[in-house]
Amino acid sequence: MYVRNHLSLEQLVRIEREEKQAHLSKHLRIVILAIQGWTAPSIAMSVGLSRRVCQKWVERYNEFGLEGLDDRRGREESLPLTIEQQETMRQRLDAGPLPEDVVCSLRGVDVKRILAEEFGIFRSLSAVYNLLHRLGYSCLRPRPRHHKADSKAQKEFQEQLPKRLAEISQAYPEKRLTIYFQDESRFGQQGTTTTVWSKKGSRPIAVRQTEYQYLWVIGAVSPQTGHAEGLLSPRLNTNVVNVFLRTFSKTLAADEQAVMIWDGAGFHTSKKLVVPENITLVKLPPYSPELNPIENLWHYLKSHFWSNRAYADYESLEQAAIEAWHTAVLTPELMKTVCAAPYTENAISK
Repeated sequence: MYVRNHLSLEQLVRIEREEKQAHLSKHLRIVILAIQGWTAPSIAMSVGLSRRVCQKWVERYNEFGLEGLDDRRGREESLPLTIEQQETMRQRLDAGPLPEDVVCSLRGVDVKRILAEEFGIFRSLSAVYNLLHRLGYSCLRPRPRHHKADSKAQKEFQEQLPKRLAEISQAYPEKRLTIYFQDESRFGQQGTTTTVWSKKGSRPIAVRQTEYQYLWVIGAVSPQTGHAEGLLSPRLNTNVVNVFLRTFSKTLAADEQAVMIWDGAGFHTSKKLVVPENITLVKLPPYSPELNPIENLWHYLKSHFWSNRAYADYESLEQAAIEAWHTAVLTPELMKTVCAAPYTENAISK
């Protein structure tokens, strides 16, 4: 392919070496290979693009020089939808699939059909994905939500939390309040899988154990300080929760009152529950795990440490739980991020 002599080969190689943006680096590589005498099919195989795309970038370089290798050359590509249509499309996407869509989730091909049928706009699948990104959308896995969850109760809980904390502060005028979130998670031989990097087009294989030993990981984390405490137990009942509360209580500073936010599980509401004086309990609305950020910790531990593995026995499970806890949970700055609770940030009154 003919390449106009805007810059020398040595200059282009140096620029490619220093380029931080992957797409520009790839475009530079196409031009460099063309200068070195590679054919378009050979370049295409080398960089993983089509022959025609490689030819296009050489043509762009010939016409505009280095500026031609930028996808937009400084200009924002206009969207095929008007402002009003963009808002309508966002409402359509936010509403999820309609009965006539048949599917349970709108995929790229469904959005392509919607554009054609409802907006009269015909685009390739790759252009549809680009449009979705330009509209501010990504393909994300939803967080599970119980069908009995009460949105109104959840909103009221968040709105009333500052008042509740103020009341606790008045009851303990000599102490500073620290919010903790508490929960329990079962970890065992009923394994889970998590994502891995693998070659395009392949179907990677990972171990998923299906045996029956397990243990309970009981924890409490403060998004304010990153302080976390945990307990491992082969069973879970009120007596175990009492042991955890008693142990947790001893880790608090003399001038600290812990506000422990947790769910309404039976072992949290039992008459046999014994709550230390330096802990005040606040119960979440029913079916509201999304208001308890320690749920994110269980996901983090499973996706980073406990998945794609098999465990021989209870002792192996216990060792894996301890190692993961020491590696991640005892890192306060990490816990502030993993267990962040934005709705509590402005709720502390003292």
